[in-house]
Amino acid sequence: VNNTLVLAVIASFLCIIGVGAGSADFSALIAPINQHPELVVDAFPICFLSMVFHNVVPTVVTQLEGDRTKITKALIIGTLIPLIMLLSWNGIILGNIVSIPGAFDNGLDPIAFLQSEGIGGEKLGALVSGFSELAITTSVIGFIYGLLDSLTDVFNLPLKGAKFEQWKPALFAGVLVPPFIFSLGNPDVFFDALDYGGAFGVSTLFLVLPPIMVWKQRYGEEDSVLTVPPMVPFGKIPLASLWKAAGTLILEQGAAKLGVFDFFSELSAEQGW
Repeated sequence: VNNTLVLAVIASFLCIIGVGAGSADFSALIAPINQHPELVVDAFPICFLSMVFHNVVPTVVTQLEGDRTKITKALIIGTLIPLIMLLSWNGIILGNIVSIPGAFDNGLDPIAFLQSEGIGGEKLGALVSGFSELAITTSVIGFIYGLLDSLTDVFNLPLKGAKFEQWKPALFAGVLVPPFIFSLGNPDVFFDALDYGGAFGVSTLFLVLPPIMVWKQRYGEEDSVLTVPPMVPFGKIPLASLWKAAGTLILEQGAAKLGVFDFFSELSAEQGW
């Protein structure tokens, strides 16, 4: 089912590109007046959440039976394709509203704005809605499989067979019920979760911990010898760079959300610094 939905996502995406490219103002999108590099760091949490795939890696490894070459190819291609789609999606959506006054006001949803104003025609708005729903559905399915895999590891259960079928309802309940109850208590939690989850959760789980784990595996015991070539080359440099960059981002986002930067900005203005 998920493979069919993925094909539908790709088909609807290609239709959006074909329809939306004709009405997008790419020259205005890349004009210097519309460039804001000072906001790039604030966009990192959403970028991390958009491109994170680590939770499905165990499933990929299992499905590809531990084949190093196939796993590497799957991760590279599987990352490159959604990256291109993400950039194209942003280019089409923002390119269609960039010339509209007020399109980038604070708190404005560009997709809702595009649909409500009928920019690019009714066909583009319908395609965007369909693509959004399909993309969310496939993402939910992917996360469900990833979390099921994690729960079976935690409780030492097989991924198939009679024992799995016996515990299947409880496993699905463990995956779906907690977020459902949480969302009932706070319907708007999704937006805060994106921001805080990308800045702290994803950065810690997938940018800080993995390189530390690899470092421990490679260099934790001086007498241990690597039996296979490392998948991440160049030794300690990329590993240290990853967790240090992630740590810097976490500190910067934490300071921003605690108001540290605003405090010093106001203090500087008052003191005339």
